[in-house]
Amino acid sequence: MKNRLVAGLGAHALGCLLFIVLSWLGFYLYTQLFGSLGSRGVAGGLALLLVFYVYAGTNLLLALLPPGRWKPALCGLLGAAVLAYLLPQHPLRAIYFSALAGGLSWLAVLASARLSGYLRG
Repeated sequence: MKNRLVAGLGAHALGCLLFIVLSWLGFYLYTQLFGSLGSRGVAGGLALLLVFYVYAGTNLLLALLPPGRWKPALCGLLGAAVLAYLLPQHPLRAIYFSALAGGLSWLAVLASARLSGYLRG
């Protein structure tokens, strides 16, 4: 139990750090390819901060949940929620952050399962 918790918290913490790095990298590449961002002001940044908070909270929940059917469902629900939240105002960001949030969460779930196996045996 303790090994599973340590592996889960470590993998999901790394996933949160990767989310921040890949978010920055996505914005950097977008500005290099297409110029400045289309939206101005703080609304876009605050929306993405809320997405990160939901992502971090969901990953904490994923790290604490035991292995089972809920983890893939929660990763899919996270991706769908991010897509639904950002889609009306920011369609390109919605696709990127939806795939990023759901994909990184699922990779963290797989990494924590693998790391838990290594720590156990």
